[in-house]
Amino acid sequence: MLPGCEKPEVGIRKGEKLHEIMVTVEDPLTTYEYEKHFIVYPQMTWNNRQGVAPGGKKVPEGFSYSLDNNTWWLTVEEIRELLKEMK
Repeated sequence: MLPGCEKPEVGIRKGEKLHEIMVTVEDPLTTYEYEKHFIVYPQMTWNNRQGVAPGGKKVPEGFSYSLDNNTWWLTVEEIRELLKEMK
């Protein structure tokens, strides 16, 4: 992220995931999409305080979300701006 910074290429590390499924095809029954994230709610309720956070939209049946079907990526500049906000 640092302009002009030299960084070594380390390659794939032992145990590193190359493909990750964040929302499986079994999860849409309890999955809601929000502006910048998804929430997969538990399939069982164990108290009366559980509920769906407002503002979410239920995902369609058969939906899944993984690295290979992601359509939104941060640019290097967007990442730099987010890092500045963390100072």
